[in-house]
Amino acid sequence: MFDRRLLQNFDWRLLGAVLAICLIGVAAIFSASKGYPGESDFWARQLSWIGVGLVVALVLVMVDFNLWNRFSYLLHGGVVGVLVLLLAMPQGEGGVSRWLKVGGMAFQPSEFAKFTLVLSIAFYFRDSRRVGNLGLRRAIIPLAMALVPFFLIVDQPDLGTALLLLMIFFPMMVMAGLNPRLIGYLALFGAVGLFILFLSFELGYYRVDHKLARYAKTQGADKTVIDSLNALEGKKYLFKNSLLEDLYGEEADLESHPEVKMISERAFVPFISFVLRPYQQKRILTFLDPNKDPLGAGYHVIQSKVAIGSGGFTGKGYGNSTQGQLNFLPARHTDFLFAIYAEESGFLGVLVLLALFFYVIQRSLSTITQTRDRYSAFVVMGVVSIISMQMVVNVGMVTGLLPVVGVPLPFFSYGGSSMVTMLAGMGLILNIRMRRFLWV
Repeated sequence: MFDRRLLQNFDWRLLGAVLAICLIGVAAIFSASKGYPGESDFWARQLSWIGVGLVVALVLVMVDFNLWNRFSYLLHGGVVGVLVLLLAMPQGEGGVSRWLKVGGMAFQPSEFAKFTLVLSIAFYFRDSRRVGNLGLRRAIIPLAMALVPFFLIVDQPDLGTALLLLMIFFPMMVMAGLNPRLIGYLALFGAVGLFILFLSFELGYYRVDHKLARYAKTQGADKTVIDSLNALEGKKYLFKNSLLEDLYGEEADLESHPEVKMISERAFVPFISFVLRPYQQKRILTFLDPNKDPLGAGYHVIQSKVAIGSGGFTGKGYGNSTQGQLNFLPARHTDFLFAIYAEESGFLGVLVLLALFFYVIQRSLSTITQTRDRYSAFVVMGVVSIISMQMVVNVGMVTGLLPVVGVPLPFFSYGGSSMVTMLAGMGLILNIRMRRFLWV
């Protein structure tokens, strides 16, 4: 028999805030894609994905979580199995294998991996004996749950989504009572790792490859320099001066050759290059200095900053984004949609959007204090971690505060897999909030 208290405790305000973000995103997609062949219906597709996501969320709301929590491991294992399957499938353009096509539809399994990881870790810590003063030994199983899909997603390659798995994993482990000393060690390890990573991009060697001569020609280099580069192909130099001496001679006035800096920057190879793929190296290099490749890897960030800055306090008005309408900003309806929205709505519009996000996060987190069910509390923490981490990474990415890693803004950016999984996660939180009277 239906319990009326379920409907009375349904959080319409939380759902309303989420739908407001979704609809603002649809409006921004319409503005960013109108007038472009093949993109004019993106807003309609996004609406259809919102509809699908709401249906999935409704199903999750109606089913008591005590019935589906037992399938947590099975769901995570299934998604990991699909990620393994992707490795055996033919790679797409640029060696990318992120999408699984079923019939006429394609979805991104890595989006689902974030939520099945949350469910699995929550199920693991449902037993109070596993919570509190958590050491490395008891953290091995949840760590394996995160690292297996992490490496599979890195291989796709999709470093941004893979790193999000670790960003989701850490807050849940802290909530489980991770040993403070271990937290300190992990923080120190992360800080040292970041220092070594950035230092590795400042230290390296110089390599002459077949592309360097063609690049020098486009920069107006002398024919003798271009011939020298062709002759030196395959040679490596530990110091920049050694390369320049072979190209221009020891007594050459390097200031008279404007292409010198560009050639040396293009020839530079960081010591970390054997770990990261070329496009990932470029993203980090342009994060450190976007002007090193203003027409290449740094183009997105530069144009995104221009869009956000030109919006001013009140914005240029809906549909008046020059960066979007004149096609200056790539990925304007997906990862960089926030920049288009900021240009059109200005600082005030950005405040409204971020306020909606913070309201969703705060109201969701309040559920943790209202439930005595450990599994539910961990699910809420995991889902909120996904929303908040993706928001921080996307906004940081489009403003140049973080490297470009291809992470969409939750409920806002165009994308079917992301929208459906995000609304499904919100369905989990609404389910738990609706049944919070059970613990009063």
